[in-house]
Amino acid sequence: MTSPVDVTVEIEIGAAPADVAAVMFDPQREPQWMKAVQDVELIDAALAPGARVRRRASFFGKEIGWTTEVERVHFPHLLILRVTEGPFTGTIRYEIQRGAAGSHVTIQNVGQPTGLNFIPAAMIAAPMRTTLTADLERLKQLVESGAVSI
Repeated sequence: MTSPVDVTVEIEIGAAPADVAAVMFDPQREPQWMKAVQDVELIDAALAPGARVRRRASFFGKEIGWTTEVERVHFPHLLILRVTEGPFTGTIRYEIQRGAAGSHVTIQNVGQPTGLNFIPAAMIAAPMRTTLTADLERLKQLVESGAVSI
């Protein structure tokens, strides 16, 4: 069994938490700010505990897919997703707190890389951190540009 991964990234976004969450908590907006996400399928449309979403992405040049289930939501401050199927099992935590510049935004991925056996676990955290940091930069640009509607 591989070692667990625990990656946290943070950013300040010059917008109210509700404006950030309107993009960040909407799975259909993920391809706009998450570089790896290519396709999103809503299994359950509601943003409520138990709601599921399937995603398709590219990671290290390999096509992967995973399904998440909403574990907990407190709009616009907290969304915890449990990864139920895919090459990584665990949780993804989105947290948005009011900050001096508008919002302090955090993403934390904690879990076990189960289907990425072609990559040693020690080599997953650093690229994941780099990718999530770049994703948060894209989220910041998207929200601060005012492009919060679909």
